[in-house]
Amino acid sequence: MAEVQIGLILAFLFFFILSRPVWVRVIKEEKMSFELHLPLLAVCLSSDDNKEKNKTDKKLGIRSYLGIIANALSKIDDCDLVISNITLPCKAADFEGASLVKPFGYQTLIYSIIAYFKTKVRSLVLLDNAVISSPNVSKTQFFITFKLSLFHLIRVGLSINRNIKKEKRRKGIKDVGE
Repeated sequence: MAEVQIGLILAFLFFFILSRPVWVRVIKEEKMSFELHLPLLAVCLSSDDNKEKNKTDKKLGIRSYLGIIANALSKIDDCDLVISNITLPCKAADFEGASLVKPFGYQTLIYSIIAYFKTKVRSLVLLDNAVISSPNVSKTQFFITFKLSLFHLIRVGLSINRNIKKEKRRKGIKDVGE
C-alpha cells in the first residue's frame, strides 16, 4: 500500500512540475547565459568565451539558424515574453551622416523583430526604455524572459534539436558525438 501512495505522490509531483509555468531567461552581456527557473529549482548555463575554437570545423550558417529559430517560434504561441533590456552599441564619434542614420536602422530592425514576436506569443511586455543605444557597450546586450510550461519548453527544445540535426545532415556536417 505504501508503494502505491509513494507512486501517486511522485506522479503528482511529476505532472505538477510538467504543467507549471517555468521562466527561461536569455541574457547576453559579456557572454551568453541561459537560466531555466523551475518551480522547485533553477538551472543556469553560460557559454565559455575562453575555449579555443577550431577554425576548420564546419558550422551551420546564419540562414540555417534563422530558419531553425523561426520554426521554434511557431511552436511558442502560448508563452509570455518580457523584454527587459536591449542595449545597442553606438560610437561616440564626430558627426557624420552614418552616425545619424545607423542607430535608427538598428532600432528599426529591433522593433521589427519585436513586432514579429508580438504576432507569435500570447503576451509581450516591453519595459520602459528597454531598447537603448549606448556608447559604453561594444556588442549588443539583451535580457529577455520567456514564461511557458515545461511541457512546451521540452517540445520546443526537441524541435530545435531535430531541426539542427536535419540541417547538419543536409549540409553534410558531422556531429561531435559521431
